[in-house]
Amino acid sequence: MSLKNDDLTLLSVRSAFDHLQSTINRALQRVERQSQLAHSELFSEIKERRKLAKALLLDRRLIHLYRRLSSSPTLKIEEEKRLIHCEISSSVVTREGNDQTVKFRLNDNDYTLLFSDRGGACISYYGETFKSSHLSLFLGSDDEVLTIHLNLEGEADQEIISETQITSFVPGKWIYDIIHAYETLVTSESLKSIKQAYSDEKLEILKRKFGIEG
Repeated sequence: MSLKNDDLTLLSVRSAFDHLQSTINRALQRVERQSQLAHSELFSEIKERRKLAKALLLDRRLIHLYRRLSSSPTLKIEEEKRLIHCEISSSVVTREGNDQTVKFRLNDNDYTLLFSDRGGACISYYGETFKSSHLSLFLGSDDEVLTIHLNLEGEADQEIISETQITSFVPGKWIYDIIHAYETLVTSESLKSIKQAYSDEKLEILKRKFGIEG
């Protein structure tokens, strides 16, 4: 009889706890909804800015810049007539704990990319939950203008960024620089591929394959 009473007591406690937890969760959700409604204009503007960042493909461009520059710590692309009208160089790549910093210069402007790897940890950000690892862009080294939360372990085309993963976006003239830097890198890669495809070595191989002399 004693064991049955103990079991009933345990079940009663669990039931009461589950009920209390459910009540608290509903109350918290109600408070959060009320808070969001009270600041609806602010969140509406944030939503529009996130849409703008996505429309300009800034998330994809930032990931490409980080991957390319971090893999080439002394990258320097010279200005080439008609195709590339700017210079881009990265000269500093530092690691400190789980953070990696890449500083790059586009013409006369300095920027910093910071990737903070938090492994499998997650964060909750205004009702959304996603990976806490994030990639941020700074003007110089102080002014944060764009931050996206993501996981860079997979391939570049496997990373799908939703609007809610953009947790910081301050529009400015830097957007032109980032798009310019991205296009400069893509163009330089295309030029390199073309030059390799038509190199003397490649052309000689083609001649041998088709029995062409001279």
